[in-house]
Amino acid sequence: MNILILGSGGREHAIADRLARDSGVESVFVCPGNPGMKITPRLQVLGGEVSLDHVLHLVKSHHVGLVVIGPEKFLFEGYVDALTRAGVAAFGPSKAASFLEESKIKSKLFMKRFQIPTSDFEVVHSEAEAEKAIAAHSDWAGFVIKLSGPALGKGVIVTQDAADAKSAVAQFFLHRPPGIEEGVVIEEKVSGREVSLFYVCSGNQSQFLASACDHKRLRDGDQGPNTGGMGAYSPCHWIDQAFLNRVEETIVKPTLAGMIKDGTPFTGMLFLGLMVDGSRISLLEYNTRFGDPETQTFLPILAGNLSELLLASATGKMGAFSAPKIPGDANVGASGGSNDSSVVTAAHGQYSLHVVKAARGYPGLFGEQIESGQTIHASGNPSDWKEARLFYAGVKSANDSAHSGAAAGSATHENKHEASLALITSGGRVLGVTGFGSSPAEARSRAYQHLDHIHFQGEQFRTDIGGVT
Repeated sequence: MNILILGSGGREHAIADRLARDSGVESVFVCPGNPGMKITPRLQVLGGEVSLDHVLHLVKSHHVGLVVIGPEKFLFEGYVDALTRAGVAAFGPSKAASFLEESKIKSKLFMKRFQIPTSDFEVVHSEAEAEKAIAAHSDWAGFVIKLSGPALGKGVIVTQDAADAKSAVAQFFLHRPPGIEEGVVIEEKVSGREVSLFYVCSGNQSQFLASACDHKRLRDGDQGPNTGGMGAYSPCHWIDQAFLNRVEETIVKPTLAGMIKDGTPFTGMLFLGLMVDGSRISLLEYNTRFGDPETQTFLPILAGNLSELLLASATGKMGAFSAPKIPGDANVGASGGSNDSSVVTAAHGQYSLHVVKAARGYPGLFGEQIESGQTIHASGNPSDWKEARLFYAGVKSANDSAHSGAAAGSATHENKHEASLALITSGGRVLGVTGFGSSPAEARSRAYQHLDHIHFQGEQFRTDIGGVT
């Protein structure tokens, strides 16, 4: 089978890298991809612009049997619907079902209707309405301000008190960033530990895939603004099977049943962001695709045939399919692991940890400029790393830019596979490194050890990923 992945970031690099290791996968194509992805064998970066007509052309010309959609924007634009109508298997939800992520307002109202445990909330459409709502909930422990629409992981501000909340709301309505068009959700702040759970779904069927813990704040000690994610570790060692059973009964099953009842059955990746405080579990949000950077964290240690599972979901043939699992992970759900002994095992250990390096200015809230065009210096040969993996995100070729004369030599990786890679930064989150190990400490040590082999001017990264949980 040939597989086409849509997207260009670190998440898509990780998906492509993982699927390329499955037995039965002939070729993996990425559109548009990024030039850093060329470090992965059996992966072809197609470049170009992503449009539905172009994707359908690529499917035909490259004999693609499965399309995997990375960024949520393509889900919101109905790519799965169009590919399905064309007879192409596409992993992801329909446009109608993707409201679970696209609209914070609609998803919170859905949770309320189907009695899915979540925090109390108010919906507002102006600064005056927000101030009134904040004043009416002086008994809340704190306030979380969320843009309703897609905000690229930067639409959430966690505040400590009413004054802080009013200030955050004022900034949103003053600057009107993407995601504010539909309104703002003001939620009661709930405390505890955050965990992300990933389920491959098809109608009323689901398979637990993995757990991961993401670090959203920009700076060490969970300080600074929220970002799309500065790192993560997997699996979350502090949850167990009893916890997963509760989540399945109180969140996963009611969600899938509610979607069927509403006429929008869910297919694809159901990504739950949860807050856990003792016995209390609160659903913070739904996402409807692979996470970023959680995907870069857990996919390298996921053993089994992932491509078969994604295809089974996309074609409605999950049935009793055994999901891949992380070796040795007690939190594998009721379905267990693949029985196919011919599967290429991608696992490098029972634990992993991923650290992101971002550009100066990231996350670019309220008009702050994100720096680009900085030369990326990589020592050694990342393609040969055995205890870690490098995933590129916001990069482009120095030879295709005005910086090519200054950057081409110094940005070139020193090995035969990457001799043509002269890369410069071109986005907020530039790259990330995943370390593997037989313990959380070993995975963490390897991630940071290998992260030190790649640098660019103005880089931002946290030194405490896996240390603040």
